[in-house]
Amino acid sequence: MTMIKGGCQCGAVRYEITAEPMVALHCECLDCKKSSGSGHITAGAFPEAAVHIAGTLKTYASPADSGAMTTRGFCPECGGRISFQSSGIPGMLAITAGSMDDPGAISPSIAVYHKRHVAWDHFDPALPVAEAAPQRG
Repeated sequence: MTMIKGGCQCGAVRYEITAEPMVALHCECLDCKKSSGSGHITAGAFPEAAVHIAGTLKTYASPADSGAMTTRGFCPECGGRISFQSSGIPGMLAITAGSMDDPGAISPSIAVYHKRHVAWDHFDPALPVAEAAPQRG
């Protein structure tokens, strides 16, 4: 069984994931850019039941381009971004690669919200892109 471990910078939040990602991606939406301070965030989306978090996350919710509510989870001590969820995809919890003990544990298969791409943020040119978030179903 796969086991991915990680947490925030200060160690107040730790997690273990006991499933393969449903998808791994680069997200180029405005919220991910703002919270990462970069051109995108890389994350793996997992079944929520497979993610076991020790510690308490502070959350911030806002509407996404799709109209769904997106809730981001951060460490209340160091501010490290750990997770995000979309009301449009119940049962999914995305975990940021940068919070993983081994960020190479996932490998992005798509870049989403590519309509918001900035020219200086380079990806593998063979990586598929979606102009917005893929629709579930």
